[in-house]
Amino acid sequence: MNILERRWRIALGAVLLAILAGSLYWYRPGATAAAMLRCLPPGDGAVLYVDLSLLRKTGLLEQIAGQPGAEEPEYKRFVEASGFDYRRDLDAAMVELRPGTAFMVLKGRFDRARLAEYARSNGGECAGEFCSLPGSRPERRISFQPIPGRLLALAAGSDPMGAASIRENASAPPFEPPPSPIWVYLPGPALHSQPELPPGLSAFVEALDGAQRAVLTVEMSAIGFEVVLAAPCASVDQARTIAERLSGATATLQTLIARSGKPPEPASPAAVLSAGRFSADQTIVRGQWPLSKAFFAGLAK
Repeated sequence: MNILERRWRIALGAVLLAILAGSLYWYRPGATAAAMLRCLPPGDGAVLYVDLSLLRKTGLLEQIAGQPGAEEPEYKRFVEASGFDYRRDLDAAMVELRPGTAFMVLKGRFDRARLAEYARSNGGECAGEFCSLPGSRPERRISFQPIPGRLLALAAGSDPMGAASIRENASAPPFEPPPSPIWVYLPGPALHSQPELPPGLSAFVEALDGAQRAVLTVEMSAIGFEVVLAAPCASVDQARTIAERLSGATATLQTLIARSGKPPEPASPAAVLSAGRFSADQTIVRGQWPLSKAFFAGLAK
């Protein structure tokens, strides 16, 4: 697997990979995406939400994550020590990415005592219910604490107290979360070229530059699923311009694929992005990218 393909899979499964790095969690059956969003600290970063309980019920979680036992050794040791396994215990996860820091609000089932002991046995400290421990790099710290309402806050970054800023009703969200079980929110400043993304995906994000924000959701479709885009703009002309840029980027990608003489792998960014369709609905840019069953099967390879 080349490095660009791996980055694409990381982008698609970002929340799962974050969990693999050490997600800790407190369960509350009634917690909604809106309530979880209000727990994030004030600010406006990219947000990813996944309803893992639904993915688990439909069998998609296993397809995306691969067969049990394929995880990294570090994560396997975490499961053995803490008793927490996202495949079984995690029901929903919300991750906000800001420069140098990831804030998470998680919902599921876990043993608080074992998680605290895991933190202490790995060089961390706990004060009451707040714990902080070293991350995978010297400059990175992981911190967590339960939130009233039986959620768990988790932060990974340079601040050893990062999770302290995640709490019940910490902020007024800059957007209304969609009802979809999987969605991504990108604020306006994030809609420009991202060097850490594969070139094709980065070009499409850059094409959205000028929109006020972009919300991507995963919805049911005739062939399985599709990614749906809604990106409000300041004017009708701006929405039309962005829709034309997205259509142009798609046409360019289709031409490159045709010249290569080789169809892309179903789970590759080229396969998904080349099938996009876009339009301007007054001041809102709308788009759809179909996701076939072959796409999900390809993620597990």
